Amino acid sequence: MTDRSERQERIAELSEKYKARALEKEISRVKAEMSAEIAGFAQKYVFADRDTSERLKKLIDELPGGLDGFDFDKLPAHRVFSAKGVDTRERTAYFCSLVGSEEIFEIFVKGRLSDFLDDYDDWYFYGAYMLLVYEDFGGFVYIDDNQNMTEAFLR
Repeated sequence: MTDRSERQERIAELSEKYKARALEKEISRVKAEMSAEIAGFAQKYVFADRDTSERLKKLIDELPGGLDGFDFDKLPAHRVFSAKGVDTRERTAYFCSLVGSEEIFEIFVKGRLSDFLDDYDDWYFYGAYMLLVYEDFGGFVYIDDNQNMTEAFLR
């Protein structure tokens, strides 16, 4: 009986490794696609490192309401705004997609908030609902699929 359970355990282990490799391969493919499809990507954006990606995932998981729709009233402060004439546009932020395939949830991109807003149509393809988390992790801009923008502060 132990041989059978050891084999099943080994198969499960190999299956998990295969899934992880396949996900990494797909993440690499999407990153290459982003780099090629978004004009000026190399000059404006950089992919987040693993530590920052983990911090971003944790932050998203801890937001009130989660991916089902944020409960902005539970955050210290928030405001609805339009992209025109907003002083926070020059801030640096991380792009986080809130909808899409598994690999898109593993990809975070750093750039100027103004560049993300200027290139919105390109980024929309990778996430119709997006979160642009400020580099200092003190707040974010949430953009829904109708381009409604809400800025929220976490401290």
